[in-house]
Amino acid sequence: MNMKVLMVSFIALLLVAMSGCTEPAEPEDPVTNADLSVDGVALENIPEGFEYLGAHSLELEDVKASYADVTGIVQASEGIYQRDSVDYFIIAIELESAEAAEEFITQYKAGFVPLANGDRFVEESFNGHDATRVTKYITANATQVPRYHYVWTNENFVFLVKGNTDDNTVVMDLAEATGF
Repeated sequence: MNMKVLMVSFIALLLVAMSGCTEPAEPEDPVTNADLSVDGVALENIPEGFEYLGAHSLELEDVKASYADVTGIVQASEGIYQRDSVDYFIIAIELESAEAAEEFITQYKAGFVPLANGDRFVEESFNGHDATRVTKYITANATQVPRYHYVWTNENFVFLVKGNTDDNTVVMDLAEATGF
């Protein structure tokens, strides 16, 4: 009898202890709780034809040298994709504040000289955000060919998607797939 009381008490105690562990967790904000080494650059739903090759953290000094030298950069990472043997990149950069993210984009855009013909910056919208399509030109086989970047902010994050292609719609497909 004593053993039955002890066993019932133990089961009751176990049930009480487990009840606190089964409450649903608060939903996390995918942007503010992002682990940029993966979350911001490794897509769950990769557009058709793309292959995810991996992600890595970027050194802050490299981000400043390659994109914009601003204060407030916390961390950055890069996801690498490939489609038809062409490389594409998603860069996610966390800054200390939304204002720092806006300043990052301002400085990034200031690093480009105006084009002789056409617009370097074109405003576009997707995923509920305004983004800027940046057109730059490289020389390939003695011909000037365009390359496209999409850059935008989401709270205190900057996202930059680019590819080694002259088809901006393919780069846009990857940018839209971020969900940010």
